[in-house]
Amino acid sequence: MRSDDFWNYFDALRISLKLRADTFAAMFQRMDRLDRPVVIVETGCTRTPGNWGGDGNSTVLFDRYAQTHPGSRVFTVDIDARATAACRALVSEHVSIHTGDSVKYLQSLAAGSPGQLDLLYLDSFDLDHGNPVPSAVHHLMELAAIAPALRPDTMVVVDDAFMTLHGVHAAAGQFVAIRPPTIDGKARFVAEYAARIEAELIFSGYQCGWIKMKPQH
Repeated sequence: MRSDDFWNYFDALRISLKLRADTFAAMFQRMDRLDRPVVIVETGCTRTPGNWGGDGNSTVLFDRYAQTHPGSRVFTVDIDARATAACRALVSEHVSIHTGDSVKYLQSLAAGSPGQLDLLYLDSFDLDHGNPVPSAVHHLMELAAIAPALRPDTMVVVDDAFMTLHGVHAAAGQFVAIRPPTIDGKARFVAEYAARIEAELIFSGYQCGWIKMKPQH
């Protein structure tokens, strides 16, 4: 169900959200269509007030969505105690904050909530543009850990994704593509897994999102 209070709040922040504005909007629009309370699980919490363009302040956005959609809950985990302490000062009681390893936390959460997630948002590992592999591996491990809590219509979103072009430099400074762009960054291996199981990519950009990450058999 659409909340004018939430969307007025979000629209005032659109410019500040920069590269994430349209994809965050796509997440909330999809949850609006559920017309019921939602469950959001996030790895990597907000730690810096007002850092909309830098890290997206996702926990604050999810909290506001939960506040304006009665019965909704947000669960977030971060391994850094300083980060979780900072987050607690920024959000309401609608957000449950855990300090610890995200993979272990997601395993325990999945055991108690099979098929309950509406949005899984993966952002617990800082991106190294020169070597994105460790972060991409970590997010694939998180996806595996939380798998029992997914439904076919659960959104799985990875932050800090980008497209890699594959081609060669030609004469006169031209770049000739040799195959289509692929999703890279922190989403690299989640994207490869999604393609293998024929999950549906519902949006892409600096954040990439899929559904059907748990196909029906």
